[in-house]
Amino acid sequence: MPPQSRTIHTLGGPIVFLALLMAPLPSVPYAVRGSLGLLIWMSWWWIATPVHLAVTAFLPPAVLAVFNILPVARILPAYSEQLVFLLLGANMLSTTWRRWGLDRRIALMSLAAIGTGTRQQIVAWFVVAAILSSVLPNAVVAAAMMPVVIAMLRFVGIDAIATSAFGSALLIAVAWGTSVGGVGTPLGGAHNLLTVQFLQDRLHHEFLFTTWVVRLLPITLVTTLASVIFTVTALRPDRDRVEGTRTFFAQELRALGPMSMPERLGLGFFAAATLLSFTRELYAAWLPGLTPAFAFVVFGILSFVVRCKGDALLDWDYAEKHMVWGLIFLFAGGSALGQVLSETGTARFLAEQLVPLAGNGGLLAVVVFSFIAMLLTQITSNTAAAAIVVPITISTFDRLGLSPVPFVYIVGAAVNFGLMLPSSSAGPAIAAGYGVNLKTMFWQGAWLTVLLWVLLVSVGYLLMRFWPAFGMA
Repeated sequence: MPPQSRTIHTLGGPIVFLALLMAPLPSVPYAVRGSLGLLIWMSWWWIATPVHLAVTAFLPPAVLAVFNILPVARILPAYSEQLVFLLLGANMLSTTWRRWGLDRRIALMSLAAIGTGTRQQIVAWFVVAAILSSVLPNAVVAAAMMPVVIAMLRFVGIDAIATSAFGSALLIAVAWGTSVGGVGTPLGGAHNLLTVQFLQDRLHHEFLFTTWVVRLLPITLVTTLASVIFTVTALRPDRDRVEGTRTFFAQELRALGPMSMPERLGLGFFAAATLLSFTRELYAAWLPGLTPAFAFVVFGILSFVVRCKGDALLDWDYAEKHMVWGLIFLFAGGSALGQVLSETGTARFLAEQLVPLAGNGGLLAVVVFSFIAMLLTQITSNTAAAAIVVPITISTFDRLGLSPVPFVYIVGAAVNFGLMLPSSSAGPAIAAGYGVNLKTMFWQGAWLTVLLWVLLVSVGYLLMRFWPAFGMA
């Protein structure tokens, strides 16, 4: 980056922050102005990258300490929450792959199975991520899939993800797949389960998971198909095919011979941690503390302990040089930003400014409430967005004497579509940590967000008008 551009981008973020903080707007609380300024500052630095992404992630505690927007202690847990440990553990295990060449084997298997067409690869990774995230938390799916994608990219000679259109496209495809796929079932994330809980509290009876699947199936199918088409069209890779053929990659795989014991252990540890994450409900009563995050940490520690012929699977010197440390800090920073927006009431403030525009229900209400949900889920976590917008939706339509159920379905779907920023959702945050081109993710994510919003409004309104069951729970 030219020095002049770097100076402009370095100063631009804090100048906007200070301007908002000192703006004479008595109707907007000081904490809200400061939070909005921090959002713009961090977004600017993440997109323009005048400093390393991980450095931007430490802005929340620094800014809060200096400007007293919120007590710093309120956001410090974001830097040690369970998802941070999940990423740390997964990073340890994938580094073990790299040390023993398992990443090369996995890359060859992926190329031989999916094919060498770059668009074919994008579609395949998006679809797999979307399917898995419909029944699993998107953070778990992203943490499990992205090391495999990184291994394949390294094999074909792509190490600098940010400067590779194909590399960024694959990581963004996984990130967006985990977000969009979450609409499919209530198991797609804590935000969906929270929405279900709000519905149950309002209806005073159990809300069946199958009801969610059936009612939201049209929205799920339309938005997933549209997202796949948009992703493969908008994220244009810088090559049509990966060099080589399926036959060549199959021959290369055979030439590697059987797996070595370190490879088997590295793959086994990762598979075991992933399996424990996917089957959490089977053992939660006996091991309540062994959440997916700590399952990955346990096996990550084992990789330093277990030895083969005198050599540890992973030693600290190698890990220190090859682990993606910025990934962990960046995710924590995005989470902290979302916490600031939530704790200061900024997200709720923005939502309440838009609620009066909803009118008396109908199309305008669908437009307004879906917009609120889509906006909030871009700047704060899916769960925080659901916690803010779903109760507002229920109370608003109760006051109007209308059933809130169809509107809750629509906003419940909308809070899944966090696509643009590391603070939007776990998938984009993890992709950012691996070095994806944030400018591409932001701008193309903005266009996809608009597309999904239009489709959600259209399909949701048609379902309200012509399918009576959409108004029932």
